[in-house]
Amino acid sequence: MDVSQEPRRPADPSRYTLRLQGEGRAALQLDCNRAMGSWTARPSSDPTNGGFRFGPLATTSALCPPPTLGETLSAQLPAVRGYMLRGGLLSLSLLADGGVLLFEPLPSAEVRYSNDPDPELEAAILRNVADYTRQVVGDAPERWARYVHAASDLDGDGRDELLVYLMGSPFCGTCGCILQVYRLTPSGYVLVNDCPISRLPVVAADTQTNGWRDLWRLESGGGAPATYVRHVFNGQRYEERERIPAEQGIPKGLALLSGNPTYTEGIVLKPAEL
Repeated sequence: MDVSQEPRRPADPSRYTLRLQGEGRAALQLDCNRAMGSWTARPSSDPTNGGFRFGPLATTSALCPPPTLGETLSAQLPAVRGYMLRGGLLSLSLLADGGVLLFEPLPSAEVRYSNDPDPELEAAILRNVADYTRQVVGDAPERWARYVHAASDLDGDGRDELLVYLMGSPFCGTCGCILQVYRLTPSGYVLVNDCPISRLPVVAADTQTNGWRDLWRLESGGGAPATYVRHVFNGQRYEERERIPAEQGIPKGLALLSGNPTYTEGIVLKPAEL
């Protein structure tokens, strides 16, 4: 994504995304914050351009570590008045020649997660989050958590492990959400790791430790510099080994969980009954 009039491109464009969903819903990632709201478009005689406006946007208010374009974009979005589609790019023009917000397609290879329900996995999650019950979170579905997941054979035994990203107020704070790693055993899913302040992407490195691929995950928010954290397997679980500044770019490897799924795109996780 580029911001005009003075062109500025974020170091990690995947931290700034726009999804124009059905029924006029808009979902945005603005660095460490998210925004949800509505959008409308009025095509001209040429459908590749026309009028465009965002309705009221509800935005989270975490303090993103610098450098960030999140606050700038949040202030500019209400001033969007037009759109143009050209060369696969979406240009959103601002009121009174205020500039242009340019969005490029997110490569499909960077969007890696599943939102297909897995009842056996959900049962394992509930076993490992003891306080997630109806008595604690209530009966209103809008207060329930959601999740996405991805499968990958991390230890080379021919069976996939599962990475789970839990979303929603029960599992998220200003610094991120809970990431879990499960392995499949004859008795079901067993928790390997629980990382409470994680963001996406999660990347499997080309290196291995004790037969398991090393993992990188992103941490940001709360006023701390954004960093990628490398975890290595110690024979029983993953443990932290090193940190690098996020401004160096996404670590090399295979993105297992990525694409910044929104809360509404996650699978509803029904709380347990006591």
